[in-house]
Amino acid sequence: MMKPNNNKTDMNTTLAPDQIELCSFPFQDEGKWYNATIFYFTDDTYTIYQYEDHYDISKEEADEYCNEHEQRIKEYAEFVRETGTDPLNNYMGVARTETKKSEVKVQYGLYVGVENRGVQVTQVEFEDVTYGRLEMHKLPSKVKDYLHIEYAYCRYYLDNIQRKDLYDFDNCYDVTDNSFKCMIEYEVDRPSDVVAEELRAIAL
Repeated sequence: MMKPNNNKTDMNTTLAPDQIELCSFPFQDEGKWYNATIFYFTDDTYTIYQYEDHYDISKEEADEYCNEHEQRIKEYAEFVRETGTDPLNNYMGVARTETKKSEVKVQYGLYVGVENRGVQVTQVEFEDVTYGRLEMHKLPSKVKDYLHIEYAYCRYYLDNIQRKDLYDFDNCYDVTDNSFKCMIEYEVDRPSDVVAEELRAIAL
């Protein structure tokens, strides 16, 4: 029912007419949910924005869509209550992730050429797991990214970070000549049952 016709509107023209959003609503097509928005343009034309494109529609079609949009919103809310999922992320009040903090301890050393790259990482302790030189490739990417750990010439190193720099970082502490600690923050998915419960409550 919501399949676009061939009258696709080019919205990249330099002098696009002013537009007014008339209504928005979710709809289901072949078992998948999508969002759609009806626009009115000051040159007396209408479009429906769906499938990431604008398509020309008549005023009568625009009126029909907007007359039905509240019912479509209710149908989507019913789907959310039944499944505990929000595939369109329309319920932005429910957080899908949360911020977690964990301490990481890094042991490091120097080598010939350290001034060209950064201090060598010899061991990392993170969430009760120790990653030595042979296990460093298993270190979670969120830790590597936070610490700017790179790999080259058969060694892991802190990219462009020298020993003296570690003493200046606000998030580093217990710094010694061969180790330091820091607290890193990263996003994790919230438990799915908790998210589902909150979605059902907000969709009532």
